Amino acid sequence: MAITATVTPGFTYETGVDITSTNLNQLGKPTVTINELSGTIVTLKSYAAEGVPSASPAGQMIYVTDGNAGAATVAVSDGSNWKVVALGATIG
Repeated sequence: MAITATVTPGFTYETGVDITSTNLNQLGKPTVTINELSGTIVTLKSYAAEGVPSASPAGQMIYVTDGNAGAATVAVSDGSNWKVVALGATIG
C-alpha cells in the first residue's frame, strides 16, 4: 500500500522515503491523502466538541467524544462545518 503525504509548502513524500532532519524542517503541517486502505484498523484523532479543529478543507474526518447532543460521533467536514455521521446500534 502506497501512502502519499502532501505537506506545506508542497513537498510530497511517499512510503519508504527517508525523512532527514534537513528536510523535516520544511514539512509544515502534513495533510495525508490515502486512496485505498484495507486490512487494518483506523484510529481517528479524538476531540471534545469545543476543541475541534477548523473544518477547512472539506473531506476531513474526526472522532468527537461529545459531538452528537453529548454522545460520541464521527464527524466529516464540508469545508465550513463539521457534520455528524450517525453511529448505528452496538454490535454484538
